Amino acid sequence: MKELRPIRLKQLKVEAKLLLKNFKSSSESSIKEYSNQPIFQDLTASEIKNSIKEIRLKDIYHLIASEYGYSRWEDLKLHIVKNDLLFRSNGIGLIHKWFKNYNEASKYHLENGGYLLQFWEDFVICGIEYIRLLKLDSFTEEWRLIEYNWIEPKNEYAYQRLYDKAILQYSLL
Repeated sequence: MKELRPIRLKQLKVEAKLLLKNFKSSSESSIKEYSNQPIFQDLTASEIKNSIKEIRLKDIYHLIASEYGYSRWEDLKLHIVKNDLLFRSNGIGLIHKWFKNYNEASKYHLENGGYLLQFWEDFVICGIEYIRLLKLDSFTEEWRLIEYNWIEPKNEYAYQRLYDKAILQYSLL
């Protein structure tokens, strides 16, 4: 099983399309590498080659999900989006402080203010300029209601409004 590291959903989709292309060209290395996956496990090598013609992108998505320990593509996709949703590489310079530990980040947030966000395993404090980059700056009341803490929001309804907008913005990347 592969370890899932920070990755953009868009990047994983591109990898899936390339893998599909490799399968369709009957690439021996692709077939051999993936022949032990659940969708091929009961097939012989020649049956795998014949079934390659019928393989679709959604089958490749499922294959990739199983590589990372997920039974469905939708579950892997949800995990990636949840963890990558607020990260923008062009805004790294706008991050005030980075933490590996939520308790330290929360303590800093309580003492110094700002917006407490999470990118995969990292916790960050940022200002309004990063929130503007995310196009979430018009939700001032929602931010206030969740107490500027994305990880442990105090108001679920306000958080859901922010989350829905963040999902929309992420899908446009």
